[in-house]
Amino acid sequence: MTAARLSTVAIALFLIAASCEVPFDPTAPADATPYIMCVLNPKDSAQYVRVERSYVCHENAYNFSKNSDSVYYRPEDIVVKLTRFDTLDGSIMENPIILYPTHEISKDTGMFSTVGHYLFKTTEPIYAEYDYELSIKLIKVNKTYTSRIQPLGSWNFPGAFTSEQRKIRYNLYHPERIKYFMDLTPTNYPQLVRFLYLEMNGAKTTPKYIEYEQKFNVDNTSPDFDLMSFLGEDFLYRFIQREIPELPGVRRIAVGVDFMIQLADSNLLMYETAQNPNSIQLFTPEFNNIRNGAVGLFASRYKFTVFGKAMKPEELDSISLGHYTRKLNFADSRGKYHDGK
Repeated sequence: MTAARLSTVAIALFLIAASCEVPFDPTAPADATPYIMCVLNPKDSAQYVRVERSYVCHENAYNFSKNSDSVYYRPEDIVVKLTRFDTLDGSIMENPIILYPTHEISKDTGMFSTVGHYLFKTTEPIYAEYDYELSIKLIKVNKTYTSRIQPLGSWNFPGAFTSEQRKIRYNLYHPERIKYFMDLTPTNYPQLVRFLYLEMNGAKTTPKYIEYEQKFNVDNTSPDFDLMSFLGEDFLYRFIQREIPELPGVRRIAVGVDFMIQLADSNLLMYETAQNPNSIQLFTPEFNNIRNGAVGLFASRYKFTVFGKAMKPEELDSISLGHYTRKLNFADSRGKYHDGK
């Protein structure tokens, strides 16, 4: 039987394949080509990298797809890091960010093994004004694979809480600045609404958010986001109730609501364009920007804030005292807590 190619890599929407011309050995990293996937987003609170392996077998490839040793490297055999560079002189700005393995995101169902699935994660802020180099080292074979990009954006996740302004009305709001190579008409992109809040547990304060997809129209002649129904009456409050857990002793402050569009950088657009979404076959991708012999993608997304909406006093009171969210212990418009009562 002719050699069959098989690999699995998925980060949200990706499930693709890669190969190398070597004999099949499911336990030897030296005989497998790493498949690397990372899409940075400065506006998100965590970044993830997925590293898996591709191979060639001389039997039916699908017989090996459910074998975790055929798909995953051992986490302890890989070092994943991000290094930040000054875009002016190329100097390293700080010590590298070391990503750690996590099993917190489950793999989607499918033909490939779910046993042993993991990602590498960091919660370090991503700064769009610097270059980032992704580096993956396979310890046993002493090979390092790299790629370098400058992330999209102007603000990062901490900046959404400290630097972005929020106004009651859209015509008072000055949008954030961003250099993007395509038109920024909101209806041309996936639209998101993000609810931002602070969570206080003892002396620790943590910025958090929940978000959902929603279609919205920006009308400069009547820019009134305050009248939006949020996909139905009380939708936002019911969504907050469903997504934020009740935690005894924890207090929260509502920060605001961001209306955002999701943008892709040129690497990600090229990758998506080169793929054939209508094909049922799995192929090595036409576009690849991982160096030194690996395959995959290192790219960036950005959630551009079209309008950052401040919370009205009555909205803060509804979150604090309303039927849906009162047990979440949010502060009211006067800064008082009611401990869910």
